[in-house]
Amino acid sequence: MAEFQGTYSADKVIVTVGTSILSGFADGDFVSASYAEDRATPKAGADGGVGVSRNASKLGTIVVTLSATSAANDALSALFNLDAITGNSVSVPISVVDLSGRTLIGAANCWLQVSPEATFGKEIGDREWTFGCADLVMYMGGNG
Repeated sequence: MAEFQGTYSADKVIVTVGTSILSGFADGDFVSASYAEDRATPKAGADGGVGVSRNASKLGTIVVTLSATSAANDALSALFNLDAITGNSVSVPISVVDLSGRTLIGAANCWLQVSPEATFGKEIGDREWTFGCADLVMYMGGNG
């Protein structure tokens, strides 16, 4: 007998950057997060024994894709330009919470790595914002 796996709802994914709750996400995948490096590296010895070295780095990225019409682009542009104007790295916390499931992603120290490419065409485009994270933590839960 097939088991019910749960329900996912994109409108229940809450992305917060600093004090701003983002909205106006692009169609398709609109948030991705990943670590920059493997967390463990195995090494086999001559006799077949294996050891694992742990990498303590939590460096990673969170990428948020917004519709070009989203007002959240203004908040992220202001953050990006504040960094450029002051000459200081502006660090903000980011959280991604799936309220229809149990996935939690966050980092306390994030910065915008690059401004999105500006594109214009017949249809509404997307704006992809890439944040570097010094202390990324991910809990990949299910739904249901």
